[in-house]
Amino acid sequence: MDSTFTLLELGWQAYFQQQLSLDDLESNRIARICSQQGSQYEIVSEFGLFTLESHPDMPSMTVGDWIVTDTEHHFLRLLEPSSVFEGIASNIDTVFLICALNQDFNLALIKRYLEITHEAQADAVVVLTKSDVCEDTAEKRAQVEKLDPLLIVETVNALDANSLRCLSPFLKKGKTIALLGAAGSGKSALINTLMQSSESGKAQRNIGQSGALKIMPSGAILLDTKGMRELQLAQFDSSAIANFADIIALEKQCRFSDCQHEGEPGCAIKAAVKANRLDAHRVADFLLLRSEDSDDDQVTKSKPQEKFYRSAQSDIRARKHSSAE
Repeated sequence: MDSTFTLLELGWQAYFQQQLSLDDLESNRIARICSQQGSQYEIVSEFGLFTLESHPDMPSMTVGDWIVTDTEHHFLRLLEPSSVFEGIASNIDTVFLICALNQDFNLALIKRYLEITHEAQADAVVVLTKSDVCEDTAEKRAQVEKLDPLLIVETVNALDANSLRCLSPFLKKGKTIALLGAAGSGKSALINTLMQSSESGKAQRNIGQSGALKIMPSGAILLDTKGMRELQLAQFDSSAIANFADIIALEKQCRFSDCQHEGEPGCAIKAAVKANRLDAHRVADFLLLRSEDSDDDQVTKSKPQEKFYRSAQSDIRARKHSSAE
């Protein structure tokens, strides 16, 4: 396996360059974390792959982070990330939010993924898959576009490489992307199609042994960790249910104590929607959150257990956009 990469191939950008000191430029080295196994980090630099042992003095780090090391690849410091999915991944430029245009189409779920991506300070592109079998593609796309007038929304057939050309502007060399989407949304099919060799004959290259970072034929970097694949929305927003206090109070008036609000007789919430006293979209968001909370009670939660949302630092996005210019 070829373990030699340039910094640009690894996703290096001006935003990180601005954080380097003169000593860093003259005497130190730059590396990116490509996996973590127990107390060991696998890091990659222009000089190859190396193992970095964790110690108590180190900050919390994750896949995608950039660090400064000495010439012996001993840790010196962590560079400020441009985006953070706390404890899961960092320095993702664009997240493709995948949703199928079939019976699994879920506007509330897309909205939740958007909120998470924006809080992480990454850019979001909604990719609606299975457009080849959908009869109301335009209508569903319009519903998603109403979530944000600046939101980029693409409709694709994940099995057709030509259909995915609309994603090319986000797959430029050195850009790091990730995918979020429910099971069956078409994530795997989309990745497999994007990873097919391009006309230039370039194929994917794994960065490190784990394959959590892959260089795509386009030159973009796919960050595909177990944490991103298993990201559970509800565990990162345990306080969100408080935003639906009025609905919680209303459901106590339902005829049945175990009412699922899906058409049961005597459902107070459905009656309120029908009478235009409750917004149907808010109810859908509430039911999605309630469903996720119920699922989390039955499975072991993946890391991190701590609060997901990172406190926003006002200068990060400004510096990020300044670097991009």
